[in-house]
Order: sequence, then C-alpha cells, then structure tokens
Amino acid sequence: MTKKMTKIIVVILGILALLYVLGSLVFSQVYMPNTSVNGADISLQSRAELPKLFKQSWSNYYLKLNGRGDKTDVIRATDIDYVETMPSFDGERENPWAWPILAFVPKDYKVDTSIEYDDEKFEKELAELHIVSDSDIVDPQPERIAYENGKGYYIAPAESGTRINGPKLKRAVLKAFHSQDRSMDADAAKLYIEPKPAESPDKMKNHVASLNAIESYALTYNFSDREEALSGQSLIDLHSADETGALVPDEEKVKGYVEALAEKYDTFHGTRDFKATGGAMMRIEGGIYGWQIDQAKTSEQLMTALKAQQSEEMEPIYKRKARSRNVDDIGDSYIEIDLARQHMWLYSHGNLVVQTDIVSGNPYAGNGTPTGVQEIWMKERNRTLKGATWSSYVRYWMPFDWTGCGIHDSSWRGSYGGSIYLGGGSHGCVNTPSSKAPIFYENAFEGMPVIVYNSSKHAI
Repeated sequence: MTKKMTKIIVVILGILALLYVLGSLVFSQVYMPNTSVNGADISLQSRAELPKLFKQSWSNYYLKLNGRGDKTDVIRATDIDYVETMPSFDGERENPWAWPILAFVPKDYKVDTSIEYDDEKFEKELAELHIVSDSDIVDPQPERIAYENGKGYYIAPAESGTRINGPKLKRAVLKAFHSQDRSMDADAAKLYIEPKPAESPDKMKNHVASLNAIESYALTYNFSDREEALSGQSLIDLHSADETGALVPDEEKVKGYVEALAEKYDTFHGTRDFKATGGAMMRIEGGIYGWQIDQAKTSEQLMTALKAQQSEEMEPIYKRKARSRNVDDIGDSYIEIDLARQHMWLYSHGNLVVQTDIVSGNPYAGNGTPTGVQEIWMKERNRTLKGATWSSYVRYWMPFDWTGCGIHDSSWRGSYGGSIYLGGGSHGCVNTPSSKAPIFYENAFEGMPVIVYNSSKHAI
C-alpha cells in the first residue's frame, strides 16, 4: 500500500469518526429517524422539548374524512378543544452512540397520554358532517322481495347505503386523533352500517315461489252488471305464511273478505231507492226480498279456489236470491203498493197489467201493513185465513212477508181506496176487489217483488 493510499484511508476514517461523533451528539438532543409515539412521528424532534411541542401540535392538527359518493369532511382539533399532553418516556434513554443502527430501525413507543376534549362540541361536529347529515344519505337495504312487471317477484340483492354508524365513527375519530392520522377512509374503517342478512333465505325463496304462483291466476265474482276481481295483491292478502315461508290460504282472512263482499252486494233487508208510479222517488227500508250470500259456504268455495290456483269466474253461494243480480235487483216485473194512496199496480216486463184501489191494514189498531221490498213467496187458492178472533175465506192468497200479510180478494167489502183503512182497515193484508184479484193472481209468480211504501213518508 502506498503512502498516498494510506493517507486517503486515514482521512476517510477520520471523516466517518467525526460524523459518528457528531451524529451521537445530535441524537442525544433529538429523536432518531423512524421514531414515533403512539403512532405519531416524532423523528428529529427535540428530546427536551417533545412534551411541549407535542401539546402544541394539536393547535394545527386536523383529520380529513373521506366517505362514499365523494363526500369529504375535516375535523380540527381546535373545533372540539382536543389536546393531548405527554409525559417523559423510555425513548429518551436510547443510546445515541448506536444511532448508525437505530436510525434505520422503526421505533413506535406507547405512552399513556392525557387526553382532553369538549364532548358536546365533538358530538355537534360529528352530527354536522356531510357523511352524516346530508339529505341524500340512504339506509342500507337487506335482501328483500321485490316485484317487476314482466319478471314477477324476485329476491332483490342487498344494497349498502350511505348511513354511518354514529358510535363507531366517534371511536374511530378519537383513535385517529390519538395517532395524529391525517386522513381516514370511512369504507376502510368499516364505519357504514351494513345491511342485515336475510333471517331465512330458504323461507324467502319459498315466499317468492308462492307469490309468483298466486300472481299467475285470477278469480272473478260475477254480479251481472258488476264484477269483483281477485288478482295480484288482493289475492295475496287472503294468504298467510306458514312455517316454511310459503303462502297458504288463511281461513279467517277469507271469512273477512266474504263478509265484506256480503256487506257490499247483499240486498236482503236492505234499503233501496225506487221510482214510484207517478215519478216520485221513494227510499224504502227492509223487506224479505233480495240477495243474501251464504257466507259459510261461499268461504268454503273461495278456500277451494285459492288452493286450486286456477283462474275462474264464480258466483257466490246464496241463501236467498232475487229476480235480477243487477244493481236494480227488482227488475221490471213487480207489484207496487202505496199505502198513502191506497192503490196497487202490477207491472210485467215494464208494462202495466192491472191496477186497483185497495184497503190495507189499520195502523191505529196496530195492524198497519209492513212496508219494505217484499216477495210473493207462495200462491194458494181457496184458503181460510185465521187470526185469534177472526176467520176469512179467500179465493186468491199471495203472502208477501213472514208476518202473515199478503194480497187476497175480499168479497165482504163494497168499497176500496181513500181513507177506509184508517178506521176499517184489515189486520195487515192488502184487501183487493174480487174482480181484480184473479188478474193479480194470474200474473204474479213466486219470487215476484212486492214494493210496499207510504208516499207521504218515504218520498225523497
């Protein structure tokens, strides 16, 4: 080795020794590179001034929050009066002479700092964040049953939404502050409320299959000039889910539906508006004429149809039937009796066949002829009518209610109409002249409506 080379090596070693000494002196006063406390970088910070500098660092500290939909927020330590104070810690006793090695080794010291902040201000700050309070925030949606035209019912996938978990957000922000992180991704921190999983996927599948089966058919009740359709949701409403999630006909719901059907369409004992001879409208309540659904049998009929799941047009099963199922169930063939005018008419297919004055029941003796839309429920010849104190033979007998009142001839009377009934009326029957009774009898039929009203009371 030459003298020149020796000098060069000596100089280099001297420089390295000087750098080593200078580094030791420097790192006895400041922290080495790759040094952090509680995750916060303190590299090259003064050892003596660290607690003071650490406390002061909060005056300009902020955390940036990044959320879904490009939403961003910033929370500053000063906004919530956040500050941490740090005591001395073991990192001060690092051997500065070992800096050539320690400077390249990551060192994160855990220190119990003293944390202070205004919780009320913190809660207010969190509540006003864009990722928390914007109007377009939506809740997560779990898997759910949905409907689409042409596709039917299906299981829609879960949707994440943009609703933040408040308590989790608060804990995450405090943790980020403690580490003096500069940013936090809400997704990465798992701060969003996740959609709840379906309680029972198999039940949901069975439910969807049932819905699509119900969607495939319709039931229609025919009421002549009206119909009551059951399809889609109205059919679904008559079912309940069983333990497997499948939909099965619900007997109680079916009974409720049939009860509502009867309330809507039954006319038996109902109220009708009737255009009387002469043109006036009468509102007439009660009577034995009209439609009455047999609710028990109709419920059974509907349960059977629901189980079959086939499209079908049906009629309810009736206890009582009228002549027409139209809204005007009286039709155009009927007997009309006005107690005020003491007159009776018979119409057949809209044509007046016969009319006559009558004598009806005596209202002052408690025998007034009952009003209402009644019905000829029997026709009989040569009948002896009997009461507690009387007996009358008649040739033509047509009872129209269930109290014993009816239309019959009355050979014992010489005059009809006017006010005879108020003093010498019948026991409730409609006394008819012997010359007219046969005509009424011949043109009447069982089931024929008999409209009895008092035009002085029922006109509207």
